[in-house]
Amino acid sequence: MIVVIPCHLFPGLNVLYLAPMKRSTRYRGITRHVSANWPIFAVMYIGLVLVLLISGISLQKGWLSFVPLMLALGIVLVYFLGTSLWAAHKLHDLDGLRPYDVLFDMGQIKATDSIVYVDLGLRVAPLHLRRRLTTGKIIVVDVYNPQWTTGQALIRARAQAPQPPSDPRLVWQNGRFDLLPLPDKSVPFVMLDQILSQCWQEGDRVRLLKEAHRILTPNGRLLLAERIRTQTNWLVYGPGGARFKPVDYWQDLLQETGFIVRRQENLSGLIYCFRADNPSGSEARQLALALPI
Repeated sequence: MIVVIPCHLFPGLNVLYLAPMKRSTRYRGITRHVSANWPIFAVMYIGLVLVLLISGISLQKGWLSFVPLMLALGIVLVYFLGTSLWAAHKLHDLDGLRPYDVLFDMGQIKATDSIVYVDLGLRVAPLHLRRRLTTGKIIVVDVYNPQWTTGQALIRARAQAPQPPSDPRLVWQNGRFDLLPLPDKSVPFVMLDQILSQCWQEGDRVRLLKEAHRILTPNGRLLLAERIRTQTNWLVYGPGGARFKPVDYWQDLLQETGFIVRRQENLSGLIYCFRADNPSGSEARQLALALPI
């Protein structure tokens, strides 16, 4: 949209002012999420249509005993549809929780630093994080492998990922869970935003964390965000909340792969953020011997 200000309305103004108006992107994240997970939302929508249809037939036929049951089922479907959309908004929209920004702050990353962002080809978070850098750089490593990350929703999300722009702050590379294409002890920050939970085998999670440990400098920082098993996620997803791991699981996995958890932050009960450091010197030896640090 173009805004045109006529010059004759302002005598001191000798040129026209053209102001491009950007389209609102407030709900772009939730739109992508619903598109990628459309079978789940379609089932809930069809369920609501069937509830209304059966309720209408029951009232017409005089089967009043079915009406309370359909009403209860409808309330449940509306509840889970609403909470799912709320969680998607909080996790994926720009005015939501933005865990990647929380991780950026937890790592105390400067605008001139270099970051390795391990991605699955979604590209959304690096495009937002680049705005926080000046001469810094984000090395985005796509580790997607259809044999290791088998979710159909992920395939659909990758298909609608934004195209990578030409930006000196962004470097795009391909890698693997067991081989990140970077030298040993070469980067100070590695960010994993809801990546490990996409691996259906724990061994693949361990391999990726060990690779992150390998490329991190001594005292380098791993910044991890994952959905966890909380009361909020039980309320949002019902029995589906069982698929999330408890916070202790991620703490133990980080320690097992050589990290020391320095800081944790719970974001509205939906997602958990960790800052885990790669220890050096005496700390690493104490960790290997399971001694208190």
